[in-house]
Amino acid sequence: GDTIYTANYKIRLSLTNTPEKDEPGYQEATLFTEMHCPPGSMITVDQDDLQSYDVYGRILGKVYCKSGMINEILLSNGHGNILSQYCSTSEFSGEVWAKRYGC
Repeated sequence: GDTIYTANYKIRLSLTNTPEKDEPGYQEATLFTEMHCPPGSMITVDQDDLQSYDVYGRILGKVYCKSGMINEILLSNGHGNILSQYCSTSEFSGEVWAKRYGC
């Protein structure tokens, strides 16, 4: 739900956390993300300038799909929450959507 896989990259949605595989809501969040960013569709990534990569080497950023910014769409539909521990280290923490959901 909170990671987008492309042919060449793994992109972790900045400040956005969805349930892990063994947690309730995982399947729903994953299907929701796939619905808004279908496999093979065009996406645009705005990489987080203050934290470009996570500890797993995934690109961190906002991801835009045809429906809009999936970070905010997941949060506004109850499929995730803000990772508030990263609000102080993300360039996006001051944006309206990030503030609205906990930064």
